[in-house]
Amino acid sequence: MSSLELTRSLQNAVGHYVTAVAERLLEEGVPVTSMHAFGAYDDPGQGDTDDVEGGIDFGAAFQQSILPGGEAGLHWTGPSGWCLFVLPGGTGDLYAGARWLGAGLLPSPERVAEFMFAAQLDARHVGSDERPFYRTPRRNLPHLLERLQAFGDKRYSYEHRFRTVLGRSYRDRIISALRSDDGPIIDLPIRRGELEAIQSFLGYAEATSSGYPGPADIAVHLTADLNQRLGHGHSSAQEHRQAAAHARAEHQRMESRRRKKQDEQ
Repeated sequence: MSSLELTRSLQNAVGHYVTAVAERLLEEGVPVTSMHAFGAYDDPGQGDTDDVEGGIDFGAAFQQSILPGGEAGLHWTGPSGWCLFVLPGGTGDLYAGARWLGAGLLPSPERVAEFMFAAQLDARHVGSDERPFYRTPRRNLPHLLERLQAFGDKRYSYEHRFRTVLGRSYRDRIISALRSDDGPIIDLPIRRGELEAIQSFLGYAEATSSGYPGPADIAVHLTADLNQRLGHGHSSAQEHRQAAAHARAEHQRMESRRRKKQDEQ
C-alpha cells in the first residue's frame, strides 16, 4: 500500500470510528454539530507525539455549559486515544488543559459517551491530566488501520455516514417532541422579527436538506402552522397542527418498518 493510499485509508477509518462515537452521543441527546478526521500521519505540521487524529464538536451553548467563556470538545489522537480539550477564551494549546479518558486507544462509543457525561458534571477533574501513550507515533500504522476498521461501514464514506446520522438524530428528536405535544398551550411573548427569524431558520433547514434524512419535510409543515396561527389567538394552536399530524404519521411509519425488520429477522 502506497503512502497516499495508507493516508486515505486511515482517514476514512478514523472518520468511521469518530462517527460511531458521535452517533452514540447524539442518541443520548448531546448536541453534536460536526466531526473531523485526519489521516496524514507524516504531515510535517504534526508534532512528535501525534500522527492520525479526529474530533467531535458541539453546539456553543453546550460548550459554555462545560467551560463558561471558553471552548470545549472531544479529540482523538492515534497514539493516546480520547481527551476532552478545554480552551479558556477559545485559544491556547489543545493539550495544555486536556483531560484524558485513559481507557485504551479505541474504547467503545458507549465508554466515550460516559466520559462526556462525566465531563458535563466536572470538566476540570474528569479523567486524568496525564496523557497516556498506547503506541509509538507513525509506527505499525497497518495494524492501527486494521483495528480501526472494526468500526467501519463499507457502504458509505464516513462523511455520508455522519451527515445521515446527524440528520436522522435531529429528525427523531423533532418527531418525538411534536407527536407528544398535547400539553397546555403556553404564552410566549415573541416579537414579529423573532418569529420571522424562526421561520427563516425553518426555511434554511428545508433548503439545506441535501437529500439526507433530516427534518426538511417537518420544517414545511411547522412553517405553515406558524403562518396560519399568526394573530389568531390560542384557539389557532388547536386548529393548525400540520406538523404534529405529520410527526405522528412518520412515527407510525417508522414503527411499522421497525416491526417488519424484526419479523424478517
